Amino acid sequence: RTHFFCCCLFVIMEVIPVIALLAAVVLQSAPANSASISTFNLSAYMQERNNETFPTNYYGVDVSEPYSSSAFKCLRGLNLQFAVIRCYQSIGRVDPSCAGSVANAHTGGMQRVDAYMFPCPKCGNAAGQVHSLLSYFEKEEVKVTRLWLDIEGSQYWTGSASSNQAFMNELVDAVESAGLVYGVYTSVVQWEGIFGSSSYSKGSGKPLWYPHYDGQPDFNDFRPFGGWSKPTFKQFSDSGSKCGVSYDINWGPSI
Repeated sequence: RTHFFCCCLFVIMEVIPVIALLAAVVLQSAPANSASISTFNLSAYMQERNNETFPTNYYGVDVSEPYSSSAFKCLRGLNLQFAVIRCYQSIGRVDPSCAGSVANAHTGGMQRVDAYMFPCPKCGNAAGQVHSLLSYFEKEEVKVTRLWLDIEGSQYWTGSASSNQAFMNELVDAVESAGLVYGVYTSVVQWEGIFGSSSYSKGSGKPLWYPHYDGQPDFNDFRPFGGWSKPTFKQFSDSGSKCGVSYDINWGPSI
């Protein structure tokens, strides 16, 4: 009887840990909210959490604050290949940190460096704003591949669609007269909200960079508007935060 009791005790002590382990696995696997599982992007989550490098050569960042060359070098080490630097602010002036950040992005090894201009429609004189930015580029020897016209935020524009269209017409005409290589950053929601119609198409002959924070580096969500039938870049996340830099994450099939 003593022998039988010891055998039973041994079996129980061996089985209990196995049962506990199986229970833990089941609990960890069970979704707390089944609705959220269908939209959860595990790959993107692990990429952010594990600090993995991005999988292709066509990811990049855009920033609105000044950063050092070492910060850009760190981002480049994560396979973030291009950077877009703010060079004109919505308050109607050149961003004073533009030249330094552009130079640092080049020094940090970014394969391509662009700039973006956040114009000031309420300030008026779109041509004058373009001229002041171009003068700054020339004086500071700012080297960028493309200037993106940042068209967003109806609160920064006038309350009149016709006035907004007139400003955009002047802005694009000034950029083209200056011979600048440019593109447009906007979304269908912003475009319609500012210009009153998705059929307004000034600047649509140039590349489109659009935002949609769905965490997906693809164009499957895109629908034509404003004369654009296809985009060039997509800003798919606004939560980039590595190397001491806060940035939006962008993707394109080529650069």
